[in-house]
Amino acid sequence: MTKPAMSGKINTKQLDLAFDLIQGINKLSYEYIYRGKFTKNITANLLALTETNLEKAEDTQKLKKKIYFVMVECLQNITKHQDKVKDSLGEESAILVLQKRDKRYYITTGNVIEKTNIEKLAGMLEKVNAMDSDELKLYYQEMLVTGEISTKGGAGLGLIAMARKTGNKLLYDFQHVDDKISYFYLRTEIPLEKAVELPHKSGDWRSSFDKIKKIHTILIKEDILLNFNGTFDRDNLINLLPIIDAQMHGTIDFKKRVFKIMFEMLHNIVSYSEDATSKNRSIGENEGIFLLSRHDDKFYFTAGNYIHNSKIKILQDKINFVNNLKDNEILDFYKKISIYFEKEEIKKPDLSIIEMRLKSGNQLNCKFSEVSENYSFFSLQASIHAKKEV
Repeated sequence: MTKPAMSGKINTKQLDLAFDLIQGINKLSYEYIYRGKFTKNITANLLALTETNLEKAEDTQKLKKKIYFVMVECLQNITKHQDKVKDSLGEESAILVLQKRDKRYYITTGNVIEKTNIEKLAGMLEKVNAMDSDELKLYYQEMLVTGEISTKGGAGLGLIAMARKTGNKLLYDFQHVDDKISYFYLRTEIPLEKAVELPHKSGDWRSSFDKIKKIHTILIKEDILLNFNGTFDRDNLINLLPIIDAQMHGTIDFKKRVFKIMFEMLHNIVSYSEDATSKNRSIGENEGIFLLSRHDDKFYFTAGNYIHNSKIKILQDKINFVNNLKDNEILDFYKKISIYFEKEEIKKPDLSIIEMRLKSGNQLNCKFSEVSENYSFFSLQASIHAKKEV
């Protein structure tokens, strides 16, 4: 059962989208999905985010180094193509997915390439996939000497290096966009040390590929400037906030307001998400999702996470309380917050909720979607006008 959202002008589609996406995401064991800009600074933070998550995993150091190496090559591949096609689909067209399931890690990227490069790129990939480890080593050394591979064509030493490092074939696919460009999807597989000989189930890679492409298509169709799903904790916030902040343009004052809204929204996920040790539950630690979009004259920030059903009324009361205050009242309330805390402890809104309402200048929207007898998915949305500030 899905409980109705709060009153007011609500971008209900994205509140629903957050829930729909995370349901599919959890079933496929994605560590995280990122869709947005890929600049030098952002890729550095994505690598730091990956490194932070790998440090918490109970995998060998050798495996972690291998994953990090492949991630670097994948990100370089994305940034190499991004500038040439950003005028066609914008700077947020690429996607990066890290997945851990069936005793393997999978890294999948999707980025736009010019169709004139497809034949050469596919030929290069087929050639690499046909080689064994010794042949790949010799081929890599040969290319280092001759330099015959053109980086402009999209094929290069990085592909050979990934095949050598993972010891597996590079899975790839192309999806038509228009007469000039296509999406190039690349998937690398890194088995856990004890699962090297684990066989694939027939059709698994194609099915998984298709699901990632479907998620990517939805994010593009709904004009999501940035999407991140995964584990939200204090360590990840340090790397995630600069990534989100980099999507925004405007005055310093505007960016400060935006940053504050983002921080409080992500902090809300950390504060209310259920612990992974909760019994009778298959939801990961602080699992959540964050979406950033722009429609007309507003930016929309939508976040979602799993909560215990016992927290629903408390959260509803807090958000209702803040939404019922007029603009001048919310500022007055903020100044006298300590008095309200003393009088009505149970009904007081969290400081994060007050900050989001105050900095955005708009009402907050939320929705609770029941998952089980004990848990629900909580979607929260804030919006901020862009035209006046940018």
